[in-house]
Amino acid sequence: MVRYKIDGITIRSENAAKPCNQKSQRVDSYLCTLSAETLLDFGCGKLRYSDTLVKISPRVTFLDSLVQINREQLIRGERTTVANYIRQNYPNCHAVSYEDVKQHALKYDLITCTNVLSAIPCEKILRDVISHIFRLLKSNGMAVFVNQHRSSYFKRYESGSRRLFGHIHKGARGYSYYGIVGQNEIEELLKNTGFRVLRSWRAGESTFTEATHA
Repeated sequence: MVRYKIDGITIRSENAAKPCNQKSQRVDSYLCTLSAETLLDFGCGKLRYSDTLVKISPRVTFLDSLVQINREQLIRGERTTVANYIRQNYPNCHAVSYEDVKQHALKYDLITCTNVLSAIPCEKILRDVISHIFRLLKSNGMAVFVNQHRSSYFKRYESGSRRLFGHIHKGARGYSYYGIVGQNEIEELLKNTGFRVLRSWRAGESTFTEATHA
């Protein structure tokens, strides 16, 4: 979501976002079963699932950090920014920065948060993200959280320093963080914020959790 400074190091979380050609077919198939008049993609990254989201809702808000939505990068084969790509390709959709989320007041029928919480190494930001999702969800709306409860490449991170649900790892592109947010962990986080878990299940390496206001 944002850049983090922890113990004198900088973690550029925007580098953890995966492109559309690396989307999970299992996650994509699940999203295709949903529909909503208004949808917020909290932590949209490189618009990994955007083509699916605009099919299931006519009005989608894509939210991420200012750095992520405004930096020039490769989006679906085009050198552009996330904000520009949305503006040029998705009518009635727009981008909002996480830095401005406190001023954002629109309520949503559906909020998706896909592989976002596992990239947050700061407990305060983690709880703030879940609280903002709770605040922006309509009273009868549904929030969907997808997290990996295991990963085939998590082993390489375990050599780094332990942090929250995972480890900080130094690689060729600098420091990064990867956490494993399991089914019990996500359910506890949601219930502590005021959510009621509708259902939660595992499929492959992912945990899917649907929640609404308690």
